[in-house]
Amino acid sequence: MDLEYDERYHLHLGYYENNCDYESVAYKRKLEDVWDIYFDFKQYGIENITKESELTFVGFGTRIFSIRVKELNYNIGVQRFEKWLSLHKII
Repeated sequence: MDLEYDERYHLHLGYYENNCDYESVAYKRKLEDVWDIYFDFKQYGIENITKESELTFVGFGTRIFSIRVKELNYNIGVQRFEKWLSLHKII
């Protein structure tokens, strides 16, 4: 299944604490109230820990999770990204 994203909606989610500087990008799907969050493992020199079949968005990385919501609040997105980083022992 090919996903299409609404070019008008994307959000940069960053974690900048404890001498870290990690960023992901969230894109809003066109036909669903879903935001897919992408992380560029290669940019940070981190081994890609996602499934080999996971969607990759050239220039932005691999989809690491999705959030089902019509409008993504920055603070909620950052909290989820930080939780993901912590869960995978990146921070």
